[in-house]
Amino acid sequence: MSASTVTAVVNDMKGDYDSDGDVDFDDFVEFAAAYNKAQGEQGYDEIFDFDGDLDVDFDDFVEFAGVYGKTSDETVRIGAFNIQIFGVTKADNPSVMTVLTDIIRTYDVIAIQEIRDISQTALPELVDLVNSDGSQYDYVVSERLGRTTSKEQYAYVYNTHTVTINEAHTYPEPDGTDPFHRQPYIASIKAMDGNYDATLIVIHTDPDEATEEINALDDVVEYAKEVYPGEQDFVIMGDFNADGSYFDEDSTCDICGSEYTWVIDNSQDTTVASSSNTYDRIVLTDTSDYIDSGVFRFDTEYGLSLTEASAVSDHYPVYAEFQIDQDNDAISPSVYVPIEEPDSPIPSESIQIVGLSLVDEWVKIQNTGSSPVSLDGWIIVDEGEKHTYTFPSFTLITGATVTVHTGYGTNTATDLYWGTNYVWNNDGDYARLYDSDGNLVDTRVG
Repeated sequence: MSASTVTAVVNDMKGDYDSDGDVDFDDFVEFAAAYNKAQGEQGYDEIFDFDGDLDVDFDDFVEFAGVYGKTSDETVRIGAFNIQIFGVTKADNPSVMTVLTDIIRTYDVIAIQEIRDISQTALPELVDLVNSDGSQYDYVVSERLGRTTSKEQYAYVYNTHTVTINEAHTYPEPDGTDPFHRQPYIASIKAMDGNYDATLIVIHTDPDEATEEINALDDVVEYAKEVYPGEQDFVIMGDFNADGSYFDEDSTCDICGSEYTWVIDNSQDTTVASSSNTYDRIVLTDTSDYIDSGVFRFDTEYGLSLTEASAVSDHYPVYAEFQIDQDNDAISPSVYVPIEEPDSPIPSESIQIVGLSLVDEWVKIQNTGSSPVSLDGWIIVDEGEKHTYTFPSFTLITGATVTVHTGYGTNTATDLYWGTNYVWNNDGDYARLYDSDGNLVDTRVG
């Protein structure tokens, strides 16, 4: 780590020389003393050297003035970070986890993307490490999402001293639609001090469908306006894949109109690699309390080589800062109209899912009752309802079983065929069985 990466940073907050959690007059006194000492050629203290030029001079004073008085009690920093396949492998790398910990502590709320961890241990381990210095961060996390066997999760990690999360849920795609490879994850937040609140929407688009998914975000915002009545501050962010061959950043789109402001614009580079692309974005519906935004180049900040930085992620985090006392919303986003929860299974003593093989791709149904049951029009769905099997005209006799196979074949009294490939996620999935009236009959976790 070079000298410039530790200068002017105390307790993870620039300019907080007395480590009291803000940049105030006491810190100004300390900086002024160091400045005068350096000008008198009486010595140099690197923690006051903001720009890392091995001197404490007027340029450092300008940078200190920019953060003086702008404390965590007056602003909130919100952002997004695609950590790139975050799971147990990265969690077992102390160097990577240290960098991730330092990054997270610079945010009040950060939306993590690309969590791939069936063990569900990497994220709790990361947050515990963040809190190892006495910080008090918490998190909410989505279910595992994706159309393929490679499922991902989103998470909002937030500083409980500065922000509260009132509610979080996954965007419910309208019946009969499938616009997103991984549905956006929505959260309602409020600053602990002041009146700032907002609804956050994080998305990691599929590169091959980036344009379509970016356009569909307008529908997500309209949905969020319905479930958070009166809210005006919507922050849409994440890895949009909004550049390169995936998306024409100079084209028009459904969230490119005057009602949206792209504060991470086309001029910025959010990739760690030598190529320059703005894949990661932050888009606002209201800029009345917006202060600043940017890309957090952690390689420069922490003096990392390209190899070291790439081990952390191939993306840089992005951020936006907001004043906490300029919010003019009519109603707090805590006024939430909840999504109707799925029906509980109907108690059934006759039809049950008795087996599910994720590897061999089959689900087995049994009639344990005393009379035959027609399964005509019944359906089986997987996690996220990405795949649906509808039973043909079929009656399951008393005591019999029928196995529904992924793939192709000839239907018999004991075996039925889905007519598609690769339904079940080998890392974990479930099967749900619904009757012809849409009632949930049974669920089996594999």
